[in-house]
Amino acid sequence: MTDGPFRNAALSGRWKRYGQDLISDAASPEERTTQACHGMIGDVDMKAFSPLFDDLKGHAGRDQMDLDPVNVIEAVFDSHSPSPLADTLQRHLIANLRERLPPERALDQALAAMAQQWIDTTKNRLDEECIRARDLGDMSGDEYRKGIERNRETFSAIRADDLCNALATGNKRAFRQATEKKAGVDEGPDE
Repeated sequence: MTDGPFRNAALSGRWKRYGQDLISDAASPEERTTQACHGMIGDVDMKAFSPLFDDLKGHAGRDQMDLDPVNVIEAVFDSHSPSPLADTLQRHLIANLRERLPPERALDQALAAMAQQWIDTTKNRLDEECIRARDLGDMSGDEYRKGIERNRETFSAIRADDLCNALATGNKRAFRQATEKKAGVDEGPDE
């Protein structure tokens, strides 16, 4: 991919396409939001995250309470590959358990908090890419202002629940179909 404002960025093709959509008047706000969700899910190693989440869900759903649920949960995290997403989930889950929330509720709230933090972090990272693209001359001043505003709009429209559902079910393709371009001859604008 050689076009778009993020062409010189060390980003995946999904994010480079998002950068093109950010400054394109042809992309709707809904398309940008779906593309951002698709990019976020695409960044997750579901083969590592899904087994971790399944183990956590299994421990949280057990009938018998653990005397020290924090140690049990830490052992679950230690038995899986670390990742920034898993680290964030662990911090929120441990804090919830220390507040004496029931394990299932603690996990649900930790997942929601992790998703919101992930949305905020990704938005900030893409704001930085817009700044870098402007500084490199890959974005004009007008494109930069448009990109920053649209990025803010996009990430404020993302529903953390949608990301939580995709992560909880391990559905890496949750947003893929919506990002594919209509290619049929009979396809036209939605009315």
